[in-house]
Amino acid sequence: MKYSFDFDNKSKSRNKKIIFAIIFMIFVIVFCSYFFKNSSNTFVSKISSYIIAPFDFVYHFFADSFSGATSYLGNIKKINEENQELKKENDNLKYKLLEKENLEKENESLKKMLEIKNNYQHFELKLGKIIYREHDNWSQTFKIDIGKNDGIKLNQAVIHTNGLVGYISNVEDNTSTVTTILDPTASVSVNISTINEPAVLKGDLTLKSENKLKLTFIPLGTEISISDMLYTSGLGSMYKATIPVGKIVEIVNDKNDTDRYAIVEPNVNIRTISEVGVIIN
Repeated sequence: MKYSFDFDNKSKSRNKKIIFAIIFMIFVIVFCSYFFKNSSNTFVSKISSYIIAPFDFVYHFFADSFSGATSYLGNIKKINEENQELKKENDNLKYKLLEKENLEKENESLKKMLEIKNNYQHFELKLGKIIYREHDNWSQTFKIDIGKNDGIKLNQAVIHTNGLVGYISNVEDNTSTVTTILDPTASVSVNISTINEPAVLKGDLTLKSENKLKLTFIPLGTEISISDMLYTSGLGSMYKATIPVGKIVEIVNDKNDTDRYAIVEPNVNIRTISEVGVIIN
């Protein structure tokens, strides 16, 4: 049988004991130095201070670093909290601004409705707001927020502060569709301010995008001029008489024959209005 002795393991064990002893001695020395650093003996106090100086430095370094990190994290938390508060304040200000804008729009809308009512006091009106516009290449219609439940019926005239807008072409319980005078299917019998005979004002597909109309069937032998005003003639059951409609801005084929017609600009910019009145009497 062979026996072997592990010199390496024995050496390692001895080294560990030496290292442990050294560490223990350092610990005892440092501990004693801390204990005697305030000694009345100047020499002992100085030696103790020199011994513990590196350890104090390391301690203060890590203590300051930890304190700085804690302070930094505390500041980050505080900044985040302040940011959250500022965001809440900003959201509240935005909401209040939106409320203010909505109130201003509502007030402006009420003013326009009051203007419509004041301008047509001789008519019984129902006032409404436009809630939807039809955007296509052919028709010119929009929907308003009043209907059968408000006394609205088919073919009632629709007006704005400055004049005629169109007529009711469809009615539901709480909404109605308005076909405007710009629609190519619409026509209005009108009187020209300088003569006492009616002509016919029609929507025109080529003029619709320019917010203009075509005046046709102008009586023979009559003189018309730029800026002549047009008013509803009252012929037919749809439109009451004397409602302002528009003015002549161009005369085409200025001869006294049946081919003569004029371009008319409506009194109301139908594309931009938001409120209307419906004549219900």
